[in-house]
Formats: sequence, C-alpha cells, structure tokens
Amino acid sequence: MKKQADHNDTLVPMRELEKLTDMTRATINFYIKEGILPAPQKSAKNMAYYDITFIKKLKMIEALKKENYSLSQIKKLINSDSGSLDDFCIQILESVNKLLPYGIEEQPISKDQILELGLNNEIINELVSLKVLESDKLKPTFFKSYSLTICKFIKYFLDLGIPLNQAAEIIYKLKELAALEKNIFVEYIRCSMIEKKLSQEDQKNEVEVCIQNINALLPILHLQFIKQPTENILDSEK
Repeated sequence: MKKQADHNDTLVPMRELEKLTDMTRATINFYIKEGILPAPQKSAKNMAYYDITFIKKLKMIEALKKENYSLSQIKKLINSDSGSLDDFCIQILESVNKLLPYGIEEQPISKDQILELGLNNEIINELVSLKVLESDKLKPTFFKSYSLTICKFIKYFLDLGIPLNQAAEIIYKLKELAALEKNIFVEYIRCSMIEKKLSQEDQKNEVEVCIQNINALLPILHLQFIKQPTENILDSEK
C-alpha cells in the first residue's frame, strides 16, 4: 500500500522499501539508529512510511560504502549542510577518497612498486630531487609508506597533462597541513589528555577518534572549496 505525502512525494512502507533498495529491514533500521538516516514518518504506532528522499539517501549510502568510506564519513556526508550531493559531487568525492585513502600499511614501498604504477625512473629521480619522495638512507630503493599514494596522485595529475612541478606543489601543501595538524595534536590535545591523567591507551583512542572526525570532514571541505570554481568553469564552456 502506498501513501501520498503532503508535497506529493510517494511514501512507501518498510516491506516495499526493502524491495526498492535491495536492503534488509535490519540494515535500514541500523542506519536510522546510528543517525545516518532520519526517523521515518509514522501514521500509527507500528506503521512507518518512507519518502523518495529517504530512498535516494539509502542508495547513496551503498554507493559510498562501495568506495570504502567509513560509517562516520558517510554520516557526515549524508547530513552535510552543503545540501544534497549530486552525481558530479559524488564523483569528486570518490576521486579524493581513492587518491588519499584513510589508513595505509606502515611498510616501506619499493621502487618496483612505484614503477608498476606507470612512472619511470626519470620521474622517480625527479620526485626525489624535488623532495616529494624520501628514500630510505640505508635502502635507497625503498621509500616511506605513504609514497605509493603520493605516486598515484602524481600519476593521475600527469595523465591529465598537469606539469610535475604543479603536482609537487600540492604534495608540499599536504605535508604542511599534516605537520600543522601534528603540532596541534601535541600542543593542545595530547597535553590536555596528560593533564587529565588519561592512560596511554585512552590517549591513543582519543587521538584516533579526533583523526577520524577530521578525515570525515576533509573531503567535504575540499569539495566545498573546489565546487564553485568548477561550476564556473563548466558554465563558461556552455
């Protein structure tokens, strides 16, 4: 049975919502409980209805999950003040997430791994001379763990025809941002936790929560900074 909302959107019950989204009742209720989705409209104690916006958000959640976003990131994105995320916005966010993923293995990256990305020895040597890549002092053919992500970023820019020095500038700024964040952690967050006499384990957990929250907001902030200029470029081409 379908019901009409005041704004003429069709409202559907849970059993139909499951069919439309290919999700189980338990999954949908979990998203509601976690605050990722709003509570449904109720016409009776045990009868709830869901509108088209709710359905779109469910499908958006599944799309973001496939791109390896965490639930905390998805919650921020779904409930963002920037408004609904159209397909173009989602594509930008997916690109950002793939190039700068949260959490990478803390293991040295070999030169061969970088070569497999499609970069050649000449580019690698130039990245070293530009101090974009830092080789291991004892093992010159190995680089810091984040180097693989940096090289994916560089390769993406080079494929678009963007000069290497311009791509390097972005890496410099990212490193500056990371250094600034690290100083803030030490000066404010860690000092505050020490004053509260938190255990080492509690301190670690608090910092990890803080990092996760920042990582959830960074893609949104990045999108908001670049979205308007991008729209202007697209408008000028019409």
